[in-house]
Amino acid sequence: MADDRHLHAVADAGIGVSTAEALASFLRHLASRRGRSGRITSPETVRAYTSALPVAFAGVSDVAELNEPGPARERLHTNIRTAWGHRQPATFNAKRAAVASALAYFAEQEWIADAEAVLHGLRREHQPKPDDTRVRPRAAIDRLVTDRRWPLEDRTLWSMLYATAARAEEVLRLDVEHLDRANRRARTKRKGGKDDELLYDVRTARMLGQLLGRRRTGPVFLSTRLAPEDGTVPARDVDPSSRRRRMTYRTAERHLGVATSGWDLHDLRHSRLTHAGEDGATEADLMNLSGHEDRRTLQRYLKPSKEGTHRRLDAIDARRPERTPDAAELAARMVSP
Repeated sequence: MADDRHLHAVADAGIGVSTAEALASFLRHLASRRGRSGRITSPETVRAYTSALPVAFAGVSDVAELNEPGPARERLHTNIRTAWGHRQPATFNAKRAAVASALAYFAEQEWIADAEAVLHGLRREHQPKPDDTRVRPRAAIDRLVTDRRWPLEDRTLWSMLYATAARAEEVLRLDVEHLDRANRRARTKRKGGKDDELLYDVRTARMLGQLLGRRRTGPVFLSTRLAPEDGTVPARDVDPSSRRRRMTYRTAERHLGVATSGWDLHDLRHSRLTHAGEDGATEADLMNLSGHEDRRTLQRYLKPSKEGTHRRLDAIDARRPERTPDAAELAARMVSP
């Protein structure tokens, strides 16, 4: 395939650059680009762009066609609306942003004149502000984890999700061999494929002991469903003794929703980070706990909940004397031996 220098030469000659070549060049650039954190773009992001961009640019054969208002721009806008207009605003905006990144790259290469003009008229969808009610009260989480009406499997998962502040996928992919039970840690892969350790508390450690019993291999969290013996389920996702399958995200989400009348799995992560911030954990502590690599992404967790503010104000009030001395009394105290 032609390299970027060849593509520049083609563009300078006035022949234009095919959209397929331009997208391939952009994706190579994306895969080697470093972000503000200094890390190279994650494979998940590259895969997402690789999947989305051909859909968005379908029917546009040459990027130069986008320089003028007309069929090419209309096709691009229609493709984006058709593919993602029915999805959540965050999804639509993410796909639009992927297209905008590609167009900005095309403009840098001088293959198009004005990247912003190409998307003119295709506005971002309004995204509601995050719901602060996602921070669940500590007492409510404690009641949930200790409520024996729910299976031990689910309660242990909920306890671990809260204690580790991990993403659900990072916990559900754990195998028994990944647990360092003596030190209350668990090896996992974070978002982006980075190897890391989850940190969990004593309560979770005790529950894991009850849940696992003598098990030494296989997934930590299991579904009630048995895996078929036709090899369609990978061996790593099956408990070798019971033949039960690894619990899926969908199953875990459904069980928590039923038990709480509407919580989702991310609520436990959000609550833990907020509670830890309220208790004085530093940004470095929170990043170690959650696996975040950018301080800016922690900001939504550093806003104290009403519960936390109320508790701290009560503690401040409890430390105050019952009666505030007046000016005369304070003066008398200062002159008394």
